[in-house]
Amino acid sequence: MSKKNSILFQITLFFITIFLVINLIVLIQLFINDNSNDMMNMKRYFQSVRIIKDSKHENLTKKQIEEKLKVYYTQLANIDLDTVKKYGQKQKLTDHPIDIYIYKDKKYINPKKPKFIPKFEPPKPEKFDKNFVKDEDILFIDNLKDSYIITFWFGILFIIDLLLVWFYYFLYKKLIPLHNLKKEIEKFSKGSLDINTQIKGKDEIAQVSNEFNNAIKKIKDLDDSRKLFLRNILHELKTPITKGKLVSDTLENGKKKNVLQRAFIRLEFLLEEFVKLEQLTSGKMNLVKKEYRVIDLLDQSLDLLLIDRLKVDIYPNGTKVLVDFELFSIALKNLIDNSTRYNTNGNPEIFIKEDCLIIKNQGDALKKPFEEYLKPFNREYESIDKGLGLGLYITNSVIESHGFKLYYQFSKGYHIFKIQFVIPKD
Repeated sequence: MSKKNSILFQITLFFITIFLVINLIVLIQLFINDNSNDMMNMKRYFQSVRIIKDSKHENLTKKQIEEKLKVYYTQLANIDLDTVKKYGQKQKLTDHPIDIYIYKDKKYINPKKPKFIPKFEPPKPEKFDKNFVKDEDILFIDNLKDSYIITFWFGILFIIDLLLVWFYYFLYKKLIPLHNLKKEIEKFSKGSLDINTQIKGKDEIAQVSNEFNNAIKKIKDLDDSRKLFLRNILHELKTPITKGKLVSDTLENGKKKNVLQRAFIRLEFLLEEFVKLEQLTSGKMNLVKKEYRVIDLLDQSLDLLLIDRLKVDIYPNGTKVLVDFELFSIALKNLIDNSTRYNTNGNPEIFIKEDCLIIKNQGDALKKPFEEYLKPFNREYESIDKGLGLGLYITNSVIESHGFKLYYQFSKGYHIFKIQFVIPKD
């Protein structure tokens, strides 16, 4: 599996993307979108002006006014407006209803005189209200510095980043056992039982890992029992075969002696075939590959079958293949054995070609799809008095272990088996 398909990789990529997007949004909000800050400041200033003007009508004390202004981070100025205008540094603002002065590291706010001039001049409010204050005479200090806003946003950004990192660490810690479990399962798929997937925890991943570990322990126990059983049964079978061969050697030369010797040799080969089948199916057989001529492999197969070469028609070729000599000879032996047993007319034919080997014999069509006969202990093709139903299964397993392919077809009364040495790429 490629790294980009890994869950951990995808989650990491997702969190990195979210992290970058959130930080980018906050930075844009900080350094590009100044309009929102201006609107917020204007709103604070107007509210402060209203408080100051209303407080004059309500005859509030300076302390009471200061308490109200704290809500908007402002306070009354402790110096007069003329001093600020004379010594302060006026900021350049465009189309703003206020003037801002910087004086002694403080920001002073002074509303401008309204530009709207009515067609008729109403009575001046100060004639009727002694506490009336003109906007242009109001002066107050803005205590909310720009650095405070930046600090606030950076604080929010830090908290968000901290939560993202913590959440990513939490997920990573939860999923890393799943990643380790995948590695252990890969080892198991290659035939290794020396794995341990047990982890601490009560979540679903821990439960799956622990149950899988329990299953591996049971498989180990079964594998040990199987090895012990095979070791005992092979010993029990080899002993009578060896004694039978010794007894047959003491007989006088004749037909009975030859029959007995051939029978015991045949049993010995069947026993070896059974051992190799067990090793092959358990994935513990290491192929010793060398380059051999196909005709030499066929000769070895015929020797194993103990049949007359005149009963098989071979069309030779100098083709060589990279195979395990002993194991591949057994596979060919099984195919030739089937072709001679179930042949109904003439001799089986074997064609050696550059990229394949073809074995043909006449016979009746199979009753089931060919794939059914590739299963172990299928006796329909190998009758109960002629075999265990393992021949085609062993043959196909050996051929596939070499990277070759076995094909079959029934055409015009012929069974045709084809071992493809060079498999075309899709």
